[in-house]
Amino acid sequence: MGNKRVLIIEGSPRKKGNSQLLSEAFQKGAQEAGHIVDLVRIQEKKISFCMACDGCMRNGGTCVLHDDMADVLKLFQEANVLVLATPVYFYGVSAQIKTFIDRTYPIWQNLGQKDVYYIISAGLGEDIINRSLGDLDGFVEHLKDSEVKGRIYATNVMEAGLVKGTDLITNAYNMGREV
Repeated sequence: MGNKRVLIIEGSPRKKGNSQLLSEAFQKGAQEAGHIVDLVRIQEKKISFCMACDGCMRNGGTCVLHDDMADVLKLFQEANVLVLATPVYFYGVSAQIKTFIDRTYPIWQNLGQKDVYYIISAGLGEDIINRSLGDLDGFVEHLKDSEVKGRIYATNVMEAGLVKGTDLITNAYNMGREV
């Protein structure tokens, strides 16, 4: 099995929100299992929106925007496990996680093979989560021979931190240990 390189893309704008807490539990489990883990909080990075200029297609896959996304893409390319963590806002993923997905465009033809995990939190029920999966599922379809290996759905957690002390934290930790 060996050590894996795990990249957690955490797309919540809230510090210590439910997505963040679950991501940290997953991180802890994966690290304790001996894996190398990078947790990237998109909110804390300087990442601009894609301008759809196709500059990256004309210059060999390098984005014309000079921001933190270049470093995130490097981590992405090194990872063989990808965790996409997001709250659901207005029946969709957060703007932060969507921006991450859009900014992988320079390498979209070579996203690589990854084991993928979803951590999704929502203020309402699982039906809201299911309605939000289009962006995530569409992105995973562009990865080579990849599939979603695990999902943590935190439902009815409108307020930040409501997942603390729940089975969801334990489940996220255990999922991290089992990557």
